[in-house]
Amino acid sequence: MPAGTPLLEVEGLVVDFAGRGGPRRVLGDISFAIASGEIAGLFGDSGCGKTTLALAIAGLLPRGRYRVSGSVRWHGAESGRRLSFVFQDPLLALNPVLRVREQVSEVIRAHASGERVEELLELVRLPVSRRLLDAYPHQLSGGERQRVLLAQALAARPALVIADEPFTALDVIRVVELASLFADLKERRGISFLVISHSAGVLARIADFVLAMRGGRIVDRGTPSEVFRKSIPAAAGRNHGA
Repeated sequence: MPAGTPLLEVEGLVVDFAGRGGPRRVLGDISFAIASGEIAGLFGDSGCGKTTLALAIAGLLPRGRYRVSGSVRWHGAESGRRLSFVFQDPLLALNPVLRVREQVSEVIRAHASGERVEELLELVRLPVSRRLLDAYPHQLSGGERQRVLLAQALAARPALVIADEPFTALDVIRVVELASLFADLKERRGISFLVISHSAGVLARIADFVLAMRGGRIVDRGTPSEVFRKSIPAAAGRNHGA
């Protein structure tokens, strides 16, 4: 990979929804890049297109319902993506009939990554115990479920993790802990993150830069202090929680 080539480079990304009344533009002309070992924040109110953008990058939008154009390059190429997706609701994302050890080991086997379940759980700061390994998702706290989902994501040894509203429904202490964990994984493993959130306070803690979205477009970008100070001060004030 040439020096200076971004890990992820999105250029001119456009997404149209194929509705009954004809195509409707959902995302318009999105361009940005994420370097290796960088945390990007994707900020905006509900319905502005943040999750749609993340799914388009990951190639997870249903082809029959969405038309995607533009370029998504990984290390300068159109193929070879190495990413994992952490969905917003871990209780829905995890298999309700599998224990924690099975949830994580299945991903390890699928990717032949050579990781160990216990090491991955420790990596996401979950104390390994018989109770945890044998637990079903409904027997875990919200914070524990979110970390099991993150352990699954890391089992694939991704270069980029897309986390869609990972702090939703967590109390303030758990939000701070999870934000710290993302920063630690960036430093220790060089993993890049695209963190989707409507909380300016959380992104201000961990993001190297922020993309602000409104109406399916990126309306501002820069460091958290630049974006939240000049672009959307009112929104930043409302959401300046944990």
